[in-house]
Amino acid sequence: MNFQDLSKRFVSSIVSLAVLACILIFSYVGVVKWVIALFAAGIGAVGIWEYCRLGKLIEKKGLAELCMIVGAVIILSLFVSTFDLSFSLLPFIIAFFGLICLFLFHFDKISGSISSIAMSLFGILYVAVPLGLILKILYLYSPCRIGHEGRVWLLYLLVVTKITDVGAYFGGRLFGNRKLAADLSPGKTITGAIVGFFSAIVFSVLFYFLGHLVPNFYLSFSESIWLGALLGFLGQVGDLGESLFKRDAAVKDSNRLPGLGGILDMLDSLLFTTPVIYFFLYVC
Repeated sequence: MNFQDLSKRFVSSIVSLAVLACILIFSYVGVVKWVIALFAAGIGAVGIWEYCRLGKLIEKKGLAELCMIVGAVIILSLFVSTFDLSFSLLPFIIAFFGLICLFLFHFDKISGSISSIAMSLFGILYVAVPLGLILKILYLYSPCRIGHEGRVWLLYLLVVTKITDVGAYFGGRLFGNRKLAADLSPGKTITGAIVGFFSAIVFSVLFYFLGHLVPNFYLSFSESIWLGALLGFLGQVGDLGESLFKRDAAVKDSNRLPGLGGILDMLDSLLFTTPVIYFFLYVC
């Protein structure tokens, strides 16, 4: 059994839990809403920079900075659109003008422009949209879920997604030996993936029982099963997806933040699971 990276994961978990606790406690306190939105935009900007670094987009001077700005503004526009329906199209408008800016940027940098624009746009949407949707889950204003508590749904999303990582990690270390995707992530095993998948379902069902004790939160038993299964599967796809980027870039971590690695390393699974919860809550 190899747990050599357990200390790093422990530090990352403590930091994440501290940030989450502050968000859940103070998220509805006046100006704190904007502080959280700006924090999310900042996290998104750093994540987009990491993506640009992996994709070698930083070699074109100013491109990474443009992508960071567009991504941060998209996150803020998703936040604003949560509270005022008159701004519901704002995120699409920002994304459209962001695309125009990408084209304008490349007018004097023709070589490789097709791949550069495509990679830039993908990176912006890959990071910014899920982070913006997290804000829309936290500040839940959906006619489909009137009276539901967004903070509990955010907690559900984070717990079920991250327990998938925990289950896969310990399941793989304790019982696994057959690699899941050796070229992408040598530490991941088939057994670990199965343990992670069922861990997500188990904790999702636990939230079903929690719904009987917590006001303004309701999740049926069948919903807890299929939602847990979706998060358990897509969380691992997101994790492997980011590993794909890192292997292609020949780096171990997306950044060198002490004890954390990179923002993308922390968010990878959430980038795929967040849209599932958003659509579940907002699509009637």
